[in-house]
Amino acid sequence: MSAVGYSPDRLLARYPELMATLERTITAEAYFQIFQQLSDNYSPTLTVSRVQGALVEQLLSVGSGNMERMTLDRNARHSGTITVKVGSGKPTVWLSAHADVCSYLTGAWDGSGYPLTPFCMHRVSAGARPAMALAAPRGYGPLERLVEGVMVTDEHDHVRFETARDDLPLHTRVVHHRPASWDRVTGAVSGFLDNQAGSAALLLAAQALSHFEVNALMLINDEEEGPVDKGNQGFSRAANRLLHRTPLDELPDYAIVVDGHGQEDLLRRGAPTTFGKGASFTGMSSQARGAVTPPQLLEFARELQGWAAPFGVGMVEHPGYVGRSDDISLMQFTPNVSIVGYPGAYSHFDQPPLSYMHDLVALTKVLVFMVLAANDEAWQEAYL
Repeated sequence: MSAVGYSPDRLLARYPELMATLERTITAEAYFQIFQQLSDNYSPTLTVSRVQGALVEQLLSVGSGNMERMTLDRNARHSGTITVKVGSGKPTVWLSAHADVCSYLTGAWDGSGYPLTPFCMHRVSAGARPAMALAAPRGYGPLERLVEGVMVTDEHDHVRFETARDDLPLHTRVVHHRPASWDRVTGAVSGFLDNQAGSAALLLAAQALSHFEVNALMLINDEEEGPVDKGNQGFSRAANRLLHRTPLDELPDYAIVVDGHGQEDLLRRGAPTTFGKGASFTGMSSQARGAVTPPQLLEFARELQGWAAPFGVGMVEHPGYVGRSDDISLMQFTPNVSIVGYPGAYSHFDQPPLSYMHDLVALTKVLVFMVLAANDEAWQEAYL
């Protein structure tokens, strides 16, 4: 038995086909097939339901999941959040990742380009980076790409979009322009990791979980990026909207929030990173300004780290800062929030975003372990 009171042997006894199912469904190829399509389908804040909803439906329909046990809602409770429900009962756990990406709003043409207003935290140093202007949604599906250009940040942190086209409407959305990639030699993954990497993990985990008698709800959120106020109410608005519109008896007792766990500070100091060690977890976000994981749930993550390792599934406790995400909304409705993610760097494009496939696959499997455990009454008795 574990220190708190739950044995991994119990989980494996309940689900004897667990590891075989994970090996069959959660592969690097399956993960990248989902991530690439989400990442290359640019979905700036306030467009997720329209832009990604149909794609998520398609990805589920052609994947390895049991469609009879998955229910998609492209705009749950008109919140802007896409949900995928696994099972027919009340979800015992909600898992959250966001699919909106950093974007910028154009000002008026000034002769060589457009000044930009960030609709996210602008975290790039001086320089020029490829960018794309996007049209407004026309119905549902990918946004039309209007014109390529460069996003230029000067030494005073002012940012602009330089392009030859001079007729873009005010407040046209501009995003970084970088196709998703996976180097099969090094394992490096790039693209809109923040947070299509987390969204891909949730969708692939849902497909694996659909083969078991469990209940869970996956949230693919909008509005985690932007606006740029420093307070908790400044972002994570779609998740907040969904939670406020959910009946009390349907609210979660437990939530898992998935996002990138930054390696930039470790890289800057020349310290060892957690790249290559698997899924990442931590006990708090934004130095306790966001969610703080209850001690017993943090201990569970450490226990899971130990018993997942023999199955080739790595986990590592992140030693540094992890930013807030949709935990700031979920913590208002349940004290039981776990913060789990993947090691990543340069999520806001100061350099090409970076993560590794080994860690992303491990994350997806860890999420399955956590959901299966959370569906066990003995686990609930011990940890909630």
